Amino acid sequence: MKKFSSFLILLALLMSAATSVSGQVRFGVKAGLNLANISGDITDTKMNPTFMVGGQAEFGLSDALGLGVGLQLHGKGFKIDLDGENATSSPLYIQVPVYLMYRNSGFFGGVGPYVGFGVGGKSKFSGESQSISFGSTVDDDFSSLDFGAGLELGYEFGSLRASASYNLGLSNVIPKDAASGFDISARHNVIGIALAYLFGGE
Repeated sequence: MKKFSSFLILLALLMSAATSVSGQVRFGVKAGLNLANISGDITDTKMNPTFMVGGQAEFGLSDALGLGVGLQLHGKGFKIDLDGENATSSPLYIQVPVYLMYRNSGFFGGVGPYVGFGVGGKSKFSGESQSISFGSTVDDDFSSLDFGAGLELGYEFGSLRASASYNLGLSNVIPKDAASGFDISARHNVIGIALAYLFGGE
């Protein structure tokens, strides 16, 4: 939680600096499809189709460059075959991406880090559903904190933007006690397809 608070303070400083450089600010809402999976020591997993929804703000640094930040709810997780039956794990994270953006002739590109904090989700097996828990013990399902790097590319049609993205997880999302006790790791990876409606600026 301390790392998350420090990240938010740094984010506020970056936004303040961007606002002082340029008065151009755009806000927007964004929603789309996430194709989530994990990499690491858990093998034979499949993509889990889920969703993302949230808001974003973009601060112009020049005619083509800008700083984008978001506050979004992301579904992640994976599917796996256990004893001949499909099991699905779908954790939910409040995610804050920070992108350095480039815009030119309708084309858009952004790259940068993100941090996510686990807030809920469900796992399903044999027709039964169970709430996902976040923490650091062996009784928890996932670590509370997720962070990584993202890349997004798209095209703008007036106020509407269509984009494709990839989020590469860099943190071990196996709870700390389980990860150290069993020497295992797993990282979230998400392919995203989204639409955003932007207003303000030009």
